[in-house]
Amino acid sequence: MHTIIISLIALVSGYFIYAAACSLVDQLPAEQDNRGQVFREQFGALLVISVPLVTLIGAFFHYYFSKKVIRPIQQLEHSVTDLKKGVYPEEVTTSSFKELENLSTHMNDLSRRLQENEVLRDKMMTDMAHELRTPFSNINGYLEALKTGVIDGSPQLYASLHKEAQKLTGMIDQLQEMNRWNEHSPEILGEKYVQDIQPVLEETSEMFMLKFQEQGIPFEVKVEAAKLTFHKEAVEQAVANLLNNAYDYYEGSQPVKLQGHSEEEVYRISVISPGPFISEADRKWLFERFYRADHSRSRKTGGTGLGLSIVKDIIVQHHGGAVSVTSEKGVHTFELNLPL
Repeated sequence: MHTIIISLIALVSGYFIYAAACSLVDQLPAEQDNRGQVFREQFGALLVISVPLVTLIGAFFHYYFSKKVIRPIQQLEHSVTDLKKGVYPEEVTTSSFKELENLSTHMNDLSRRLQENEVLRDKMMTDMAHELRTPFSNINGYLEALKTGVIDGSPQLYASLHKEAQKLTGMIDQLQEMNRWNEHSPEILGEKYVQDIQPVLEETSEMFMLKFQEQGIPFEVKVEAAKLTFHKEAVEQAVANLLNNAYDYYEGSQPVKLQGHSEEEVYRISVISPGPFISEADRKWLFERFYRADHSRSRKTGGTGLGLSIVKDIIVQHHGGAVSVTSEKGVHTFELNLPL
């Protein structure tokens, strides 16, 4: 259809050019009529050749422009429409035009991220249902047995009920903590100040000294002084979550290490500890909400999969930093990078 339109435009344009040229030739003196006749014949022949040629060239450029520009835009439009319907589209073909290529790449990344978020959300709902069901079922079972007289009350029974209630309270507390750090308002979190980070890290580590000693876990602290802008309570919370994680999943004989030092344009906080194997696929998701690499270990230690996501919110969202985890021979290194 577009080729036909291009042909018609070329033909009509050629006709008007031919008519205008012939009109000018007709105004020549009579002695030049022979030249005018030759001009009309040659110009007519030229039009016969040029119109198809222009049509082919126009069709080529239309095809090129359509393939490189219009089609990617149409694909983007269809992808956005599919996303609005809740359907995840196929990846958009990138264009050779830089702007369209960037737009297509961002669209593909957005679609991929939304799919990943949906998977995590479904997993989160499953995990939440399981974590809440277990203590509720235990409490309900004990109370039903007490009600029917199957068992009698005892200090051990009440201690078990209290333990299950504490699990529920802990889950709710972590959910509230997560929602709190989702807030970005300084009125809620308080302002960030330029301060020395060394005493903050040392104070946080002191809260864990006794906890590690009671379990016979060696604990080493080596942090350097540095001035940077940060929210004191937030950084304390992030480091405490990492140390709690190291405590809960400690396996081996090597010490848990808390380190801090300046490196280029960041202050790097590291918590290094031996623990169970974490696959590369799991490491990718460790800082996402409710994600846990090993369900059985998490249930045993009472984890909810929120601690590391809170760390990410604090460091990345509130301080513009970065979080990462690496593993080597059963030793895991969790790093927090705060801008200097």
